[in-house]
Amino acid sequence: MINAAGVAVAFSALIYFRNTDRYEPVAYIAIAALILCQISFYQIVQYQNYGLIWMSMVPPFAYFLLRRKAARIAILLFFGYMLYFILSNMPRWSPAGFNAQAVFNILGASLSQLLMISYYEKTREDVWHELNGTILLMDESRNDLRLILDSSAEAIYGIDKEGNCTFCNRSCLEMLGYSNEKELLGKNMHRQIHHSRDDGSPYPEEDCRIFKAFSLGESAHTEDEVFWRRDGTSFAVEYSSFPKIKNGDIVGAVITFMDISQRKEREAEINYLSFYDALTGLQNRRCFEENRAAIDTRENLPLSVIAADINWLKMTNDIFGHAAGDELIQKASAIFRQVCRPGDIIARIGGDEFVLLLPRTSREGAMEILSEIKSLVAGVRVAAIRCSISAGVSTKTNPSQSLDDVMLDADNGMYMDKTINRKSENRQMLDTVIGDLHTKYPREKQHSAHTQKLCARLGAALKLPANDVSKLEQAAYLHDIGKIVLDRKIMEKDVYSREEISRIMQHPLYGYRILSLFDDTLDIAGYIYSHHEKWDGTGYPKGLVGEQIPLISRIIAVCEAYARVAHTQRLPAEERNPAAIHYIREGAGSQFDPQIADALIQLAGSPEKA
Repeated sequence: MINAAGVAVAFSALIYFRNTDRYEPVAYIAIAALILCQISFYQIVQYQNYGLIWMSMVPPFAYFLLRRKAARIAILLFFGYMLYFILSNMPRWSPAGFNAQAVFNILGASLSQLLMISYYEKTREDVWHELNGTILLMDESRNDLRLILDSSAEAIYGIDKEGNCTFCNRSCLEMLGYSNEKELLGKNMHRQIHHSRDDGSPYPEEDCRIFKAFSLGESAHTEDEVFWRRDGTSFAVEYSSFPKIKNGDIVGAVITFMDISQRKEREAEINYLSFYDALTGLQNRRCFEENRAAIDTRENLPLSVIAADINWLKMTNDIFGHAAGDELIQKASAIFRQVCRPGDIIARIGGDEFVLLLPRTSREGAMEILSEIKSLVAGVRVAAIRCSISAGVSTKTNPSQSLDDVMLDADNGMYMDKTINRKSENRQMLDTVIGDLHTKYPREKQHSAHTQKLCARLGAALKLPANDVSKLEQAAYLHDIGKIVLDRKIMEKDVYSREEISRIMQHPLYGYRILSLFDDTLDIAGYIYSHHEKWDGTGYPKGLVGEQIPLISRIIAVCEAYARVAHTQRLPAEERNPAAIHYIREGAGSQFDPQIADALIQLAGSPEKA
């Protein structure tokens, strides 16, 4: 009956386990049934034959079915009871009879024990085999997860509820300047990397968005904080924090972050360029328009405006290149900064246009500032350009006045200044360019004078109108002005490379550009452009043929060639004129207009006349 009851209980527990997959209750039921069966056996049969054998079944099954602590408790209680039972009943015990029943019971119990222990061992081996497989899979999964984490460009670390680091990937270590994960594990990450703001002020842990977010079960994201490296430096960071939930409870957080220092720098640069001029660092038009309202207040009256324009910027860019033009702008901007006071606004609102807002400055005060600016600007030289500005001044004295009207008035004053001084500015600038050329290259000055003198004589010999002779003389003197752009090393050589020849061949073009900018020389610019054309069409820059070449250009071509040979230092004085005449005669009809060449040869006459 006891055996049947035990089997029924065990079978019911097995069915329950198969239906619910709940192991723990079944384990306790099984151990309880086993122990109760043992106790019942001892109460009924007492010392008969196989009771002690069944006692050996309880420990292995208890340890197999229950956790270690529960198994120990169950075994101690059972054996405590058994010790009491044996000691209390021992006086009444007598030797057991050794008969067929005893043999059957002993064999049955032994066989049952052998089968149970064998089944237990097999089950244990299967469980361990399955457990080992599961552990291997878990190890592989853990390794794969670690590989994925370490392959991520994004830094990742985890924290527990106290904020201590539980894991971190390779990118996290590299960004923070650590070499080993052990340096962070168990450390409070807020105190380690998030303790201060970007300005160095403390960042209390209770204000930290990471802790606020995961304590409330929410995610957090920000791009306006910094993390601190191991070496004490900080970097701009974009991070996201996600709560880590286990069995419905928040057990920590996972934080991902990226170093966005370069992105922040680019954003700052883009933001700077949208409001400030990249070349000068001054406010640009957009910044000026957005900020001028802040200075246009009653407290800043009188408010003076200076509108300024850099002269000759186009010529500087066209002749000497944009690098020289940029240098001109930068030097003028530096002077504006030098003269203006803190609180004044200086803006570059166009290529060569500037505006200065001077709060609490009368018109007289503004004129003094402008006078100082012009004086300093006049001393600036870039290449062959003498810097100068045109400027106008206007002052707002009444709050009812429109700042736009005041600025327009200053702008009109600037254009009036440019118009009034245009002629003198042109003359000064042209003289500056010519003077710079002749100062740098004295041979060119002598050559220009010789060519001009010879052209005047030849023009008269050809019976040109007086007006044309005047143009011829002027053009002859300026025919090589374009050489101002050539490097000194080229100008001082007699033998040139192919690249240097190509550079020299551009000087008629540069001469044309320079002279086209001045009213006094505009009508001779075309003659300068064509003075290296050849009669047979092999000249430059356009390859004109015969009478397609302007007459004055043809005369200059013959005279400057003659002058170059007739005054060379490479020949004795007595050989120069014959050599020059021979050169002109050889080039007549190919390089030179034959009629003009003959006229020059007749004019040159003999060596004595040269």
